[in-house]
Amino acid sequence: MLGRFFNSFYYGKAGKGDYTPENLPKNRVELFFEVFRVRWGGLVRLNLLYILFLLPAILWSFMNYALLGDTLDQQASDQVLGLVSMWLLILWPCVAITGPATAGVSYIARNWARDQHSFFWTDFKDAFKANWKYGLVVSTISGFLPLLAFICYRFYGELAATSSVLYVVPQMLVIILTALWFLSQQALYTLMVTYTLKLGDLLRNSLILSVGKLPLSVGIRLLTLVFPGIAVLLMLLVPETMGYVMLVLVLYYLLFGFGFNKLLYASYANSLCEKYINPRIDGAGIGIGLRQVTDDDYEIDPTMPQPKPPDAEE
Repeated sequence: MLGRFFNSFYYGKAGKGDYTPENLPKNRVELFFEVFRVRWGGLVRLNLLYILFLLPAILWSFMNYALLGDTLDQQASDQVLGLVSMWLLILWPCVAITGPATAGVSYIARNWARDQHSFFWTDFKDAFKANWKYGLVVSTISGFLPLLAFICYRFYGELAATSSVLYVVPQMLVIILTALWFLSQQALYTLMVTYTLKLGDLLRNSLILSVGKLPLSVGIRLLTLVFPGIAVLLMLLVPETMGYVMLVLVLYYLLFGFGFNKLLYASYANSLCEKYINPRIDGAGIGIGLRQVTDDDYEIDPTMPQPKPPDAEE
């Protein structure tokens, strides 16, 4: 019994000796929860690895959070705006250096989301090396965009207050474009580690997929904000619990949160890729990790062979 448990823990469903085609998930939601059930330990390891590269951004943000609290107590609005500007300026390079690591983490999460095995350190290192250039470009944009959005929002806001209310239009446009960029990140890194694309094609395809499935893209992003949203709500409603809630929130992200989000993004991106991109590529798998019902949708995954169901055999 313990042997089967540890096989499941380390190898997923493939580690079960009595696994049958009928046990395969029928849809992406079932696949996600099944993978989550057997990969939760791996997600903790993945999260701890990713934290090493996020540490400069995290520490810098906590330092500014403490300073912001003191500044707010003094009710100095100009100092608050200056502090936010400085935080975003230094945050830019802190985020920029995370791109290659994000590619490595996304590759492992992509494999797990397909219920495929992944060699943790080797796959991370290989994906890091293979995608470091694009990773740096993408993370540099992601680090710079909040600073640019903050400056433009303030600039157009001042013009709207002093010149014309029409300047609210570019002010809102800045917010929309920034939001679309970060929504596209949910699929971008999976596309990066899965396909050989030029940078322009990579950025365009990730944006098209995200905009084309905008309600789903927003829904996935909101799912990642449920836990921190509950924490913030508790701190506002019950201020005396703020210290405990903050501790739980910090532990969640230090041990688990980032890894869970990457698995969720990878599951979402895999579904988009298999629906809109893979059918256009000869030999690309469709429905990887899902139950195969007919000969038409049966695909051989070389990293995890799946037996045909009895009713699909001739």
